[in-house]
Amino acid sequence: MIEFKSGDILNEDTDAIINTVNCVGVMGRGIALQFEKAFPDNFSAYE
Repeated sequence: MIEFKSGDILNEDTDAIINTVNCVGVMGRGIALQFEKAFPDNFSAYE
C-alpha cells in the first residue's frame, strides 16, 4: 500500500533514505540536488 505524505524527506525519522542515481555522476536538480547538499560525502563517493 502506498501512503502519501507531505514534508521534508531529509528530516524524516526513519532508518534509511534512498536516493536513486544514474551513471552520469551529476546531482543537479530536484531531490538529487537536495541529497548532494545534505550528504556531501555521499556525493563524493557517487561522483
